Amino acid sequence: MTPREFESVARKSMSSHFKTELRARDFVHHPKTFDLVSEDGQIVGDAKFYSMVRGQQAPPAKWSVIAAHVWFLEKTKAQIKFLVFGNDRRVTVTWIQRWGKFVAPNIDFYFLAGDKDLELLPKYEELAP
Repeated sequence: MTPREFESVARKSMSSHFKTELRARDFVHHPKTFDLVSEDGQIVGDAKFYSMVRGQQAPPAKWSVIAAHVWFLEKTKAQIKFLVFGNDRRVTVTWIQRWGKFVAPNIDFYFLAGDKDLELLPKYEELAP
């Protein structure tokens, strides 16, 4: 699956999950176009398709990209804010373990395996040793 294909699959899955159509939209006075936004702007999310480096190592170049998307989400007035990841669950879980303590509590992380298995990932506090 390509990142573009994943975005389409994630759009269908998250629209079903939230029981409303989500599509790419811009916000007035906001520099980011989000992948998954409800008509009223109260649900906002982005779809990311990342993998471990060489299948084994954490992708440090992606850490700042994920952080930027979290920051952009924090700046919206949406009631529901989320990122949905595909490809390799370890990328997201590792990021949450390292940086999740800095994320606002109202931002959720999901992992979508294929086109059916949607999982709400644990918050930092639930993953911390």
